[in-house]
Amino acid sequence: MSQYFLKDKLSWAQSPVRGGIDIEKSVIWEGDCNVRSAFFNMPAGMLIPEHTHPSWVQVMVVEGEMKVETEQDGVVCITAGGCYFVEPGDSHKETAVGDTLVLVTQAEDRPEFLHSD
Repeated sequence: MSQYFLKDKLSWAQSPVRGGIDIEKSVIWEGDCNVRSAFFNMPAGMLIPEHTHPSWVQVMVVEGEMKVETEQDGVVCITAGGCYFVEPGDSHKETAVGDTLVLVTQAEDRPEFLHSD
């Protein structure tokens, strides 16, 4: 069955993210195919402190601008329409330069959702 997610019809809820902060999140896909995907609203200046992920993560900047900082690459600014990919275990931190909307797709890493296909 097809599903459609229109920006003005998304369902938002507060959700904790790495670094112990809460962020506005709208879930698109989770619990199947070992992949999850959600939109995140980040107000200007919001910082997600340095962290890693156990699996891959892809971030698409839909609106605004995201500053990504890694030891390997320094600071890279990603604007609307751009994306970045984080390998498992790569340390990074992220800051919303302005009000920013991102779409995050990642390998599922929560045991309660993992399938052993």
